[in-house]
Amino acid sequence: MASNVEFSIQRGCDFIHDFACSPCEEDGLNTEAQHFCSQCTKHYCNNCVTKHNGLYKRHTVLDRKDVKKWAATPGTVDVLAGCERHPGESLKLVCGDHDQLCCHLCAAVDHSYVAI
Repeated sequence: MASNVEFSIQRGCDFIHDFACSPCEEDGLNTEAQHFCSQCTKHYCNNCVTKHNGLYKRHTVLDRKDVKKWAATPGTVDVLAGCERHPGESLKLVCGDHDQLCCHLCAAVDHSYVAI
């Protein structure tokens, strides 16, 4: 019974993690990464890192104590930094009323903002 609950939590969970496990994410699961491989540039949970380490014994794998050395998944920073409504504009403001990031064009039209 406990394994079914755990699977349901991983499958349907809407937790937002700092880093999601790359292989789990590809399988539609939402699992927090505990490790990062600098050669693969992928994040791994405890289960997936065991498989990774079996295949790639010479790769450098960092754990949570070295999280500042981890890299974001390629393209993540660009997606997060750009406005969806105004391509080419950066998200540099925070709307206090809506508690969301916005670009200067969105802020002028739709939001009361605070500079970040």
